[in-house]
Amino acid sequence: MKMFRFVFSLASALLVLALSMGTVSAVEFRCEGEYPHHLQGFASDGESIFWSFTSVLMKSDLNGKRLIQIDVPSHHGDCCVADGKLYVATHLNWPNEDQSAWIYIYDCKDLTLLEKISIPELDTVGLDGISFHDGFFYLCCGKVVEDPTPFCRVFKMTKDFQVVDRRHVPGRTVYGIQAFAWANGSFWLGTYGKEGTIQCDADLKVVGKHKIDASVGVYELPPSENGEPRLMIATHRRENGEANRNWALARSAVLKDGQLVWEDQAKQ
Repeated sequence: MKMFRFVFSLASALLVLALSMGTVSAVEFRCEGEYPHHLQGFASDGESIFWSFTSVLMKSDLNGKRLIQIDVPSHHGDCCVADGKLYVATHLNWPNEDQSAWIYIYDCKDLTLLEKISIPELDTVGLDGISFHDGFFYLCCGKVVEDPTPFCRVFKMTKDFQVVDRRHVPGRTVYGIQAFAWANGSFWLGTYGKEGTIQCDADLKVVGKHKIDASVGVYELPPSENGEPRLMIATHRRENGEANRNWALARSAVLKDGQLVWEDQAKQ
């Protein structure tokens, strides 16, 4: 069977540029535009970045310049790219009683909606983070604030979203795992609250926790000039504190001495 795989990644594209320049520099830029709701996640196919702003889906170039923007049902959550398609973890009607979990699938070229797939296993618990690794999707359950459960549930699914395994990741998180990505040989789980960003191995066993907040988006970058793992991490902003004027900042981080630190600070 032909392996279901990622398209050419941002890591590859930037690594070629980095090698030609002889170095990899820290990156920071603002996503163009303001949006009614906050960022839920972002991903890249190596040529563009895809931003999920809850009720708006936006495609930008690699510097955050807006290329395409569409309105989408709320709420569109975290996203990932696989095989030229953008997969968005979507929880409709949240937090009402008739809420339902779906994967919305878009064409990376023009954001045409290709398919919607129901995920009934997550209807009542919520759907937040999504990642793709080694031929499988990983979907993260949400949690209500009052939930005392000392772990987060992750569903491992086939490419047609059939459940093959269920995993528990230790951590008393707020709202569960919000953003999720496989990058640099680890899973990176962005959460709200004191758990911060949880780093796991391929079996979803915790190998580290980090203070940098990756709850609204994270994806892979090529290694630093010292060979250290690097990530692009999004942070949420509100213009003048106004709830309907949301935007995002993307900033590179590096894993240095076992801890994620902002790359510009690591160089100081």
